[in-house]
Amino acid sequence: MECLYCNAELEWQDSYGNYDYICHGDINGKAGDIYRCPNCEGFDDKETAIQYAKDNDIGYQDWEEICCDSNYHSVCGGFYTDKQENLYEGYLC
Repeated sequence: MECLYCNAELEWQDSYGNYDYICHGDINGKAGDIYRCPNCEGFDDKETAIQYAKDNDIGYQDWEEICCDSNYHSVCGGFYTDKQENLYEGYLC
């Protein structure tokens, strides 16, 4: 899965589902997976950060302050999938 904003490979965080999945591990109760963008709190390398800022018309003073827009448009870079593996922004409550 790729971030909808910076195209980075999303990091798997957890999965979610019904009671049987959570308490007993019944895979039939799994509803989806939870992911996080690795760039939501900043990029690891200068070149990638600067290119992202240029491509998205983002102003900055220092490249280390540049972060993926998923930090602003969803819940801190959070994404999740449903049973059909469709990707959504945000974090499940």
